[in-house]
Amino acid sequence: MSKIEVRAYRGAIPAAFSALTPKELLPLMQELPPSYAALGASLDGRPVGLAVASLQAGHPATGGAKTAQLRALAVDPPYRRKGVGRQLLGMLESLLRQNGAALMRAEFVGGTETGSVSAAFLQSCGFAAPTPGIHIWSGPLRQVVEDLPRIERLRLPKEFTFGPLSGLTEEERSVIAHGTGIWYPPILDPFAEEDQIDREHSLILRYHQVPVGWIIVEQFDARTVLLKSMFVKDKHQRLARAISLGAEACRRIIREGKLTEAIFFVEAENAEMVRFMNRQIDHPAIHKEILWRTVKSL
Repeated sequence: MSKIEVRAYRGAIPAAFSALTPKELLPLMQELPPSYAALGASLDGRPVGLAVASLQAGHPATGGAKTAQLRALAVDPPYRRKGVGRQLLGMLESLLRQNGAALMRAEFVGGTETGSVSAAFLQSCGFAAPTPGIHIWSGPLRQVVEDLPRIERLRLPKEFTFGPLSGLTEEERSVIAHGTGIWYPPILDPFAEEDQIDREHSLILRYHQVPVGWIIVEQFDARTVLLKSMFVKDKHQRLARAISLGAEACRRIIREGKLTEAIFFVEAENAEMVRFMNRQIDHPAIHKEILWRTVKSL
């Protein structure tokens, strides 16, 4: 076999690597920001591998050193298990170190067991054992609400009301925004990536007309809705109000009849919600996966 050539790219990832580029990174084929590093592997002019990482500015927690995030590591199937991925990753790490990175993070979606191929590969390259980052459930929306009796029965008392995110008053928005890191964790900020939010399907939960929770929704594709984050204040959450909120959002979407599939995200640190979902979202049509995370010192 001819020698594999590895090149670093600036400005843009060449169009020839489109088949190896994840959909969310395709914009990098028009413009590759300076904060990104991209390496392409070719054999006789044919792309066979791609590695992409982004660099984040230093933080006091890392002593001011930059942190890298592995965005893609792809190898054309006929060339897997031939050392291409390991070569690309090693050269990418060297490039990142030259640019001031001291740590690399990586994540991948896999099954609920730790012993996946991706986990084994990353650990063999010096990464720590992966830990769960986000739990993901996906499947037909109707099954989630109508075929799971406990969820279908959930209703909220009359003191609670719903309304779309688009109906928030400026005063309510200010109260919620100032609560970040105080009465709800920043990771559940309802205004994060607001340009991607479906403001009509996302719901605000009010108790005696005061916002106490929300469910944030995005349209993933023409048939699928992403229930991105859900939060209800602790004293209401213990009474299953969060699940009632989620069920109401699903019912409204089902009634419209346009979106039929759903993806649910729950952060691993939200252990109580993960336990609830594992107990209640148990149906043959519902698929469970985990976004695993791992790190490596460079």
